[in-house]
Amino acid sequence: MKYLKFNYNIGTISHDSFISKILWSLLRFVFPDPNPDFSHLYCLVETWYIEIDEECKYDGVCREIGKDINGRIIVKDPDDRNYGYWTDVNGGINDYIDKMNAKYITREEFESVWNEELVKVSRKDYP
Repeated sequence: MKYLKFNYNIGTISHDSFISKILWSLLRFVFPDPNPDFSHLYCLVETWYIEIDEECKYDGVCREIGKDINGRIIVKDPDDRNYGYWTDVNGGINDYIDKMNAKYITREEFESVWNEELVKVSRKDYP
């Protein structure tokens, strides 16, 4: 196993207009959200921690943690309900290092963050 940490914000995902909300709801009815608890929060993550194993069933990324701008853990994937954001990205460890400026961290650091409490937040909590 290898462990990485990097700062990356995927950008704003807006579904705020009435039409957008309806279309998004219809789309989610046909294609269920693979991350029902966290998909609306991925745009709020500033710092990512990922566990990588080339033998893992999730294309190399086994677990991922996302912290918001305040350092609170708002995303932990995968679990029984959520597939994960980076677990769905086809890329190797060098892609994270080269493109995301990821840095290696120790297993102890990753596990320490993994064991921190997940904070329930809403997009409305952010400006």
